[in-house]
Amino acid sequence: MGNFQQIFDPQSGWGFLKLLGEQYPRVARVYGLFGSKHLHIHDSKALHHILVKDQAIFEETQSSLVSNIITFGGGLASTTGVTILPPIAETRMIDILSGEQHKRQRKMLNPVFSIAHMRKMIPMFNDVTQKLVKAIKAKLATGTQEVDILHWMSRAALEMIGQSGLGYSFDPLVEGATPHAFAAAAKTFVPAMSKMFIEAEYLLPTLTKIGTPRFRRWLVDLVPYKSLHEIRDIVDIWDATSTEILEGKKQALREGDEALAKQVGQAKDLMSILIKANMEASEEDRLSDKEVLAQASLFNVLKHLT
Repeated sequence: MGNFQQIFDPQSGWGFLKLLGEQYPRVARVYGLFGSKHLHIHDSKALHHILVKDQAIFEETQSSLVSNIITFGGGLASTTGVTILPPIAETRMIDILSGEQHKRQRKMLNPVFSIAHMRKMIPMFNDVTQKLVKAIKAKLATGTQEVDILHWMSRAALEMIGQSGLGYSFDPLVEGATPHAFAAAAKTFVPAMSKMFIEAEYLLPTLTKIGTPRFRRWLVDLVPYKSLHEIRDIVDIWDATSTEILEGKKQALREGDEALAKQVGQAKDLMSILIKANMEASEEDRLSDKEVLAQASLFNVLKHLT
């Protein structure tokens, strides 16, 4: 496993990364499985070029793209600015990974995040803030006691992003409320994926070439692998929740203003704006239902991970 065993060790992993930063201040070469070479970069200027300025040049790995497709669907996280050539094409996902697909999604999504749309979210933020204040006051009504502010602020932040990004309420912000299944799944996603880093990095691109999606799902259900089943269940919850949100919004948009007024945030959230813009787009620019669903899944997950 090379240095991966040191990097991903639950007890000493952070210590090893700190040691790398001290001995090699900007970049270090580390070794993975079968002697594969990797770069551990912690130079801020280099990271800015890789992640922001020149991100089209520094493409994601095949394993990362395929993993994102399986986890989130064919959204922005699963596409690149250029057309991917074989061996990725052999995964039968070339239509999702094409550069044109990426450009079309960016063209549709960029206007959604305009300042004008962002301003309409302020009332939603205010409503959630008032609920937070009410919840903390209710907790203190019986007298002085310790309050976990981080816990409440995290719940409030997630609810703000849920309402403004998806027009969906995940948390009533009351004491003792049962966490939404989606939120609970999102919290376990990173730990679950970290347990299967080696499999995802080295085996997943090859395994996705075996049979049909239905056959691969049958294999996943059949294999007695707890970590794999944990990720399967997380993705199932994400897919079901995102589908519910998407179908509800499409139905409200078809029914008109009265139905929209009953939606959380009165359909001024980013997802409602995206769906409406997609319905009005030309045939060549329009995203498929699977692509819109993938954006919903990605919005859902990112809001819980931030």
